[in-house]
Amino acid sequence: MSRRPLSCLLLALAGALVPAAAAAGADPPMLLDDVTQRPSVMPPTFEATNTAALVGLRWSHWGSPEATGRGTLRINTCEPNCAEGHVRVLPGSDLQVRGVRIDQGRHYYRQYRILNASFSPSDRAAYAHWTDTYTPRDFR
Repeated sequence: MSRRPLSCLLLALAGALVPAAAAAGADPPMLLDDVTQRPSVMPPTFEATNTAALVGLRWSHWGSPEATGRGTLRINTCEPNCAEGHVRVLPGSDLQVRGVRIDQGRHYYRQYRILNASFSPSDRAAYAHWTDTYTPRDFR
């Protein structure tokens, strides 16, 4: 095959792919914000509070109405105080996010909850219920 027909074929294929890629990219990216005020797509960490954070998150189905990240939950017991508190480490914790909030034209997941098979009743009460996420508007 000569180079000219091959280059024409490649250009034709590229031309066909550009509209498809543009259409696929038409949906705005979903963001997740936390107490650090650094919204991002598929964040590797999520700080739910000043004393509880998920680290090492690996995400599934990002951008769909619901997404789940699995990582390690680190909870500072703050006993006797937060500076001297013990950090509980709970691997295999799931961060579930759902819904959409729009702030300044950007799309954010609206709610989150954290689940772990080894949660105590107080952990479940603190983390396992659906809680509103943050958007930049919440920090103004």
